[in-house]
Amino acid sequence: MSSSRVLVTRKRLLVVLIIMAIIIILLMTRVGYWSLLKGDWLQQQAQSQWTKDVAVDAKRGSILDRNQYVLAQSAAADTVVLQPEKIASAGNADQVADELSRILEMPREEVYAKATNTEKKEIWLKRQITQAQSDEIEGLQMKGVSFVDDVKRFYLNKDFASQVIGYTNADGAGQTGIEKRYESTLAGRQGRQVTETAKDGSGVPNGQEMTIEPQDGLNVVLTIDEVVQSSLEDSCKSLYGTVAPDSVQGLVMDVTSGEILGMANIPEFDLNSPPRDDAGALASLSVNNITATPVEPGDIFSIFTAAAATNEGTATEVACTGSVMIDGEKISCPVAHGTQGISQVAANHCSVGAAQLAQGLSKDTFYAYLKNFGFGQKTGIDFSTDSAGEVLQKKYVRDVDIAFMGAGESMKVSQLQMANAMASLLNGGNLYTPRLVLGLSDSNGNMTETYGAELKNQTVSADTAAQMRDLMVNLVQEGAGSAAQITGYSVGGIGGSAIQYVGDIPQQGKEVATYFTFAPADNPKYLVMITANGVAESGENSMLCAPYAKNVLEEILKSSGIAPSDEAARNEQKIAVPAVTGMDMQTAKDTLASAGFIVQLDGSGVVQGQMPAAGEEAFAGSTVSLTMEIKNPEENQAEMVVVPDFTGMDFETAKQTAIAAGLEFVAYGNGVALGQKPVAGLQVEKGSVVSVTFQLQIDNP
Repeated sequence: MSSSRVLVTRKRLLVVLIIMAIIIILLMTRVGYWSLLKGDWLQQQAQSQWTKDVAVDAKRGSILDRNQYVLAQSAAADTVVLQPEKIASAGNADQVADELSRILEMPREEVYAKATNTEKKEIWLKRQITQAQSDEIEGLQMKGVSFVDDVKRFYLNKDFASQVIGYTNADGAGQTGIEKRYESTLAGRQGRQVTETAKDGSGVPNGQEMTIEPQDGLNVVLTIDEVVQSSLEDSCKSLYGTVAPDSVQGLVMDVTSGEILGMANIPEFDLNSPPRDDAGALASLSVNNITATPVEPGDIFSIFTAAAATNEGTATEVACTGSVMIDGEKISCPVAHGTQGISQVAANHCSVGAAQLAQGLSKDTFYAYLKNFGFGQKTGIDFSTDSAGEVLQKKYVRDVDIAFMGAGESMKVSQLQMANAMASLLNGGNLYTPRLVLGLSDSNGNMTETYGAELKNQTVSADTAAQMRDLMVNLVQEGAGSAAQITGYSVGGIGGSAIQYVGDIPQQGKEVATYFTFAPADNPKYLVMITANGVAESGENSMLCAPYAKNVLEEILKSSGIAPSDEAARNEQKIAVPAVTGMDMQTAKDTLASAGFIVQLDGSGVVQGQMPAAGEEAFAGSTVSLTMEIKNPEENQAEMVVVPDFTGMDFETAKQTAIAAGLEFVAYGNGVALGQKPVAGLQVEKGSVVSVTFQLQIDNP
């Protein structure tokens, strides 16, 4: 072989070696890249192919009233899951689409598209289906169709305190009210479940599984009393139906602590089915106007101006000629009240007198009292909304502005601010932070946290507060507030009216009417406020809400066992409620009437239940509510079922019993069923929620 051929061969080998070296270097670089830089990512991708990581929801805590009656509770519900690869293997996509679209009331095209989407291992089709839907789907035994456990929120009393309790979205997160304010407390902490799976998503025999247990949420115990709230809502609905205002609000407060026993907004809505398809309507209905919507207080504000003037001792009397000019602006009264003492200014709702009393205070002093009463600042209530109102900044205020504000104009306050300030005049001048939450409890009903009364400041002296309280007692006793009188009890009250605004625009011919009443007069405990928005302008609006507020206060006094104030009424003893269950309507009415009770019923036929129960003691003249065999025509469309007796059942037995009876089942606690709501034997609409309380039984050695 010639030297030239050898040289060519060597060059070729060298080129080949160089190329091979380059290839080896590139391969090593690539391997290093994937193993060192992308190793973790590759491992995650591999794990995602042979493991399934599913979130395990914590059980959301319940919302309870102060007596631990359940108002909102979460219960297990099924979510339908599709596994497209299994469906493709079984060739049953058409059957799945046909059956599920029918049962779940979904478009067939949507179900079919998801059932045939093999790019995904699992697809959640519909969440939180009913028990009946779940049972029907399970009975079809369709391959590629399964369930995962989900949680659904139930509101046992539907529209009860709807703006206070609030509601959750499909994921269980609080959107309004207490549900939103205490979201983190109620929600708990989510857990996880990781399991080995095959390519089609099915389980692997003897595969590994890891579970991180969820931490259930705590229960929120409200200061709301279910009985007081029901009475308040009934009166507000009666006012709404009779007078036809734009809306009605009601509040019951314990003036000795700031605890809110009842808070109502009418119209209300069913928390189990809020109008989610109408965002405007849902937003409007969800607003708690008592805490969120400031209004011009109007002439009732004169009680606070009078209290400030009395406390400062700046005036003893003022003269009202029907109008007064201040800085070129006119403040008027419907009539000339003449010369009046400070108390008479408040009693007469005299805007001219209130303006003069406010002017008699310096700007700094007047604003100090606004602050002391809590106007112009948030109340601090433990709720999702808390309006500070609208009060002019002190540096911009003129003399005429002080005069107008003293008369309850040129400023806006929330109804809660008004009620809280009024409570301070009844309890000796103490302004408490209003509260809606009594504390937190665990799943067994044990209180883990309790919240006590929080004193913010002193509004006026105890002597001044007593004078204002006596003024309001005299208003009722002397005839001006006769509509608020309660036989056997000494009560106080004051009402007023104001121009209604929408935003900053006054509504021609419309007013806001408010009435406050309280008892016992000598040592007040309960304050009731009812407000009607958008009533026709009238000189009688200051007393418009009085009869409805009186009804609420009277029921509270009688149900709470507070003794009447006059001797004749004190001598009247409570009497046992006769047993009328099983009687026909007329016999039951006659029996109760002869015993001195008022009868309230919702239909005809045989009596199925009564409240108070037979044998319970109640004052003569109080109301006994009867549940009848046949509902009124407007309620007779729904199928009725009898509530079973769950006492002594375990969880699974109770659940199956409720399902068989056509009821939605929710459980509270663990162990053996000891209580339930509604009570056994009561007729309710099919599909109603039944809440069963369980408790662990511990054998004593």
